[in-house]
Amino acid sequence: SRLDSSKDGAAVLCSSLPVAWSSCSDLGAAGRPTKLGLEGMGSTDEKMMGKSLFCLPRRLFVIVLAAIALLHGVTGLLHTLLIKELPGEQGAAAWQSNDHCVGHRCHDVLTCRGTRQASFHTREVLELIGNTVFGYWGLLGAFHGYTKDLQWFSQYLFAFPLFLFLLFLWDGAYCVVCGEYPLNVIDEALLWKLPNIPVKEAAKVELTEAMVAYPVGAASAQTHSPKVGFTNRLVGRNVFLLYTAFEACWGFFLAYCANQVRLHAQFTFSGLLGLGATYDIGDWRESVALARSRKVVAGGYQGMVSSDPVIVL
Repeated sequence: SRLDSSKDGAAVLCSSLPVAWSSCSDLGAAGRPTKLGLEGMGSTDEKMMGKSLFCLPRRLFVIVLAAIALLHGVTGLLHTLLIKELPGEQGAAAWQSNDHCVGHRCHDVLTCRGTRQASFHTREVLELIGNTVFGYWGLLGAFHGYTKDLQWFSQYLFAFPLFLFLLFLWDGAYCVVCGEYPLNVIDEALLWKLPNIPVKEAAKVELTEAMVAYPVGAASAQTHSPKVGFTNRLVGRNVFLLYTAFEACWGFFLAYCANQVRLHAQFTFSGLLGLGATYDIGDWRESVALARSRKVVAGGYQGMVSSDPVIVL
């Protein structure tokens, strides 16, 4: 029948495709790919995906981005489990100080010293868990063309700048009410892993190992206490302005990355024009010819030219 011949022709075409289509082996009643397969993965040629950062292939960019996120999350969680503290915690001075309240008798929950590390802990926990889970999904999606996993990774990257903005409001309110910087501001603005960037290593050691609180310099005109404004004088700049600039740049970069992952997922499934997966017909024919030549060399396929159907392009 005509229906059977169309199914046989679709099967022949599927068997000759160089890139595995997610639903090519699951043909429906009319010889079309099933809906489940289309939702699972796509197969647009990599060279059709475009570039990120003006030079990197978009698929490679997504793979590297997801791998970095996954590596950061896994190493951070391992550090937390083995060392029993989050990366970037305060040093020995904070734990030995009388200003630090621990134990079941501690009632400093909503006080300034009780919430000094709260925004830092919130960010670190959600970031490590999120990077591990969504970085893993993003890596799978980029390697195998799973569009749903890529969409989850993209949505996570889009949501993280909003999360950073909420933390920014939280930290700003803490500075106004308590007259000191929370640990999250110090960690994000000053305690970078790069040596002597953005401040000297001596200042970083002073902040992590010797200081318990981080007074804000804005109150220095109202009091003669030597502790007030010490943080800004130590690093030679306004810490909160540096924190604001860093968070803004980081948020814009994450939004850019999220858009690149979204575009990769869209092009993988729908192609450049939204009409389906896009192929380079020259590469497709070369791949088919290469696959057939390998069969001939292996001795498992005879009479290929005379017996195989030929598609005239």
